[in-house]
Amino acid sequence: MESQSSHLRRYALRLAYHGADFFGWQRQPEGRTVQGVLETSLGQWLRADVSVVGVGRTDTGVHAQNYVAHLEVDREVDCAELVFRMNRFLPEDIVFFEAVPVADDVHARFSAVTRGYSYRIQRRKSAFGRDTAWQYERELNLDLLREMALSILGEHHFGAFERSGGADTNGICTVHLARWVVDGEVLEFHVVGNRFLRNMVRSLVGTMVEQAVADRGMAEWNRIFSSQKRTESGPSAPAHGLTFAGAQFAAPLFDGRENPHFI
Repeated sequence: MESQSSHLRRYALRLAYHGADFFGWQRQPEGRTVQGVLETSLGQWLRADVSVVGVGRTDTGVHAQNYVAHLEVDREVDCAELVFRMNRFLPEDIVFFEAVPVADDVHARFSAVTRGYSYRIQRRKSAFGRDTAWQYERELNLDLLREMALSILGEHHFGAFERSGGADTNGICTVHLARWVVDGEVLEFHVVGNRFLRNMVRSLVGTMVEQAVADRGMAEWNRIFSSQKRTESGPSAPAHGLTFAGAQFAAPLFDGRENPHFI
């Protein structure tokens, strides 16, 4: 850290966290959250009240392997020192990768043009990786999974996959990439969009899996999708299989390292 001044300086942060022991990203009056832990640790080191803004919310139990946030401080900060210190201040389930100074108009949430998630399914019983994958051993129609993924590309109303009681939104999202990828005994769903409704990815995955295991066909999927009613779709996939994979910005913040690994 260096001398304090009246001018606020903004820094972008790139980090990862294991979501099992967090009640999601967003600060809450009670319960351990990623935002709360970050603000406490940064505030202790900087000896100041700190507000950290994230690229998006993640729910309880959801992970992030490539998350972007920003903070403003009234002093110049040595970014290498910030990363070094935070990786010693912070608990083991949060890791800092890097920090860079950014312009005042760069905003972790509003400057992001797309966000990406991956959902991981372990198709055979395994002693490892159970904390970051849904262990699901029933046979699935992979062709149907791929067809359903293709059908959500573009701009659509995703009301059928929004958690009931969520924020009052118009339900319209634009999906730029959606695909299922098989890697041995692991099945991954990759999705990139301009925005996501609350619980949307987990609802999509849970419903797709329900359709694929029963081999119900595209007609039933299209009926559910077009209904715009959460009551018509299937159960949400477990939170621990979902990971925030990264975000894209019009002007890259970390030379593209903030992008999802599958782009």
